[in-house]
Amino acid sequence: MANQTIDLTTLPAPNILEPLDFESLFQARKQRFIELAPEYSDALTLESSPLAICLQVESYRELLLRQRVNEAAAANLLATSKGADLEHLGAFYGVSRLPNEQDETLRMRIRNSTIASSTAGSAAHYRHQAIEAAPGLIKDVSVQSPGDGLVVVTVLAKLDADAEQVLAQVKNRLFDDSVKMLTDTLEVNLAEPVLVEVNAELYLNTHASELIVDKLKHTLQEKWLQATTLGWDLTPSWLHAQLHGTGVRHIELLTPTQLIDVAAHQYVIPSAISLVLKRG
Repeated sequence: MANQTIDLTTLPAPNILEPLDFESLFQARKQRFIELAPEYSDALTLESSPLAICLQVESYRELLLRQRVNEAAAANLLATSKGADLEHLGAFYGVSRLPNEQDETLRMRIRNSTIASSTAGSAAHYRHQAIEAAPGLIKDVSVQSPGDGLVVVTVLAKLDADAEQVLAQVKNRLFDDSVKMLTDTLEVNLAEPVLVEVNAELYLNTHASELIVDKLKHTLQEKWLQATTLGWDLTPSWLHAQLHGTGVRHIELLTPTQLIDVAAHQYVIPSAISLVLKRG
């Protein structure tokens, strides 16, 4: 059961959205006017003439109208719809916005709903149903099928959520007869944390403040918790990138020095972060 994913950000620009250019509209309108009334061609050679200004105004109005058509078309596409328009798209698929839910999260839930509805019993189906059991409390879900009808669902709850309560809600939904496929054997677990200790030596630029160290530690913790998902591998290069803030001249990353390979049922979090300021 392969998990289907569609990255909406990689889709090409839709053909229905027309590229707009004021000058092209103005020149086309002016050319058509000259064809119908050639005696005014001299008057249109000066863009400051009243007739040319009138055509510019009309061209700008046409530009605004075409832009409004573009916006209306974009409002009906999942990748570009926003706000209330996105909520109307969600309503069509039976997905409503949660309190304080951002557009991107709602967009992904709508996408998952459409994928899951196409093939009951698929990985996408179980993943969608698990997220919908507690959509505001779940960071990630993975679905694996080792074989013999066994389906293993792993739930990663958000940091501020009661993980055990989230797990209970997911189990309650997935084991419902309307969700669980008769031939599947379900196993639902919480994600397994992989603890990693980070030790690094920082060399600052000459006039950089030592306060940078504490700020970098806080920033690293925040970005790490934002980035980590099920199966997300931690690389030394990623740590280097987060620690190379303004004022940092050089970094010696002592641990980890190799990629931390994380399985689909695991997530990696820092057990401790030690940043030591070095001189020289």
